[in-house]
Amino acid sequence: MRRIEFSAAPRADVALLKRNLEFWPVFREIVTGFSTIELETIGSPVNGRDVVQVARDLVTNKSTLGYASMAARFRKSGARVLLASDQTKEVADALYELLPNVCQILIAHGSQRPEVLLEHHRVSSRPGRLLCVWGSSDVELYQSLADDRIRCVAIGSLRNAAYLRRHPLQSARVSKHELLFVSQYSGSDEDDPNPITKREQVLRSLKSHLRRYCTEHSVPLSIALRPPVSAPHALNHLDEELAHYCREFAGVKLSFTDPGVPFASYQASDESNVTVGVPSGALTESFGRGNKVLMFRQSPESGSYFGFPVDGPWLVTEPTYDEFAERLDDLRNRPRAETVDDWRQARDFMLANAESDAPLTLVSDLISRCVRGEQP
Repeated sequence: MRRIEFSAAPRADVALLKRNLEFWPVFREIVTGFSTIELETIGSPVNGRDVVQVARDLVTNKSTLGYASMAARFRKSGARVLLASDQTKEVADALYELLPNVCQILIAHGSQRPEVLLEHHRVSSRPGRLLCVWGSSDVELYQSLADDRIRCVAIGSLRNAAYLRRHPLQSARVSKHELLFVSQYSGSDEDDPNPITKREQVLRSLKSHLRRYCTEHSVPLSIALRPPVSAPHALNHLDEELAHYCREFAGVKLSFTDPGVPFASYQASDESNVTVGVPSGALTESFGRGNKVLMFRQSPESGSYFGFPVDGPWLVTEPTYDEFAERLDDLRNRPRAETVDDWRQARDFMLANAESDAPLTLVSDLISRCVRGEQP
C-alpha cells in the first residue's frame, strides 16, 4: 500500500532520483554544496498536504498517482533542476510533463552505439533539457539519428572522472598484469557451445581466441569480473561467473578482480599491459585514459551492439585466430607512451576529459546555471 505522509518537503536546489543513487553514487559527489531532495521512484509516498495538486495532475494531465506525488514533492521543494541518468529517461519524461519549467540534466550511462540508441536509450528533446554524453562521437550520433535532436554536450564519463579523482593517472604506469580480459558475463547463455545471438557468438569467438593465445604463449590472464553497475546481480551470479571462466580458460593461470571493490576494473586496466574485450564502456574508458586496448568488434554488417566507430590498431573485427594473435603481439610489444600519442585524436573523439576529473566540475557548473535561473 502506498505510504501517506504529512511532513513538509525540505527546500532544495537539486532533485535526485533514489533509483539512480544506488548505482550512481558519484551524483552525490557532484551536488556537494547544493541542497538536495531525493525522490522515490517506486511506491512514491503521497503527501496529505498535496492532495489537491495530485488530484489535479491525475485528472488534467492524465498522470499516474506515483508521478503526480513525485511532482508535488519536487514542486514544494523549490528545486530548479533534476539530475538523472538516461537510464531513467521514462521518469524524466513523466516529470517534464508535470514540471515543464524545471531544468533537466541527464547523464549518458555509456558510449552510444546506433543499434542500442535507437532501440533503448534515445533521449527525446525537451526545452530546458541537456544530455551530457561521453564524447564527440556520441554528439554526432545523436544529431544524425534523432529526429528531435536533443541538445548534447560532450563532457566525458562521470564514473571515469570519479575514479581519477581517487586515483590520479601516473605518468609512468607499471604493468602488474600482462593481459586483462573485461568480462561481459550475463548468465548461463554464455555456456552454450552453439550460440544463437550475435552477442553470444562474438563473446564465444573472443574467449576461444584468447584462451588459445594464452595457452600457446604461456601468458597468465587477469579477468575483470562484471560489477553491478545498472542493476543488482542475480543470486549466485558471482559464483556462476567465476565457474564459467574457470571452464572457458581451463589450463590458463587466472586471477580475478573483486567486483565489490569500487573501480576495481579501472585500476586493473591501468595496471595491465593490454586490456582485451568487446567495445564496452570499460574498454572505451580505458582507451581514453591512454591504455593499450584490443577491442573485438562484431562485423558492422550484422549490427552495432558490439560496434565501435573508429578503426585503428586498437580494434579487430571478428578476426581469425591468426589475425587476433598478430594484433595482440604487436600491442604487447609497443611502448604505452607511443600509443598514448598516436591514438590521441581517436581517444579524444570517443571520450572527452578522459585523463582528469573535470567532468565532475563541468556538471556541477551546469547545475549552478540552472539554480541561478539560467539555461544549462
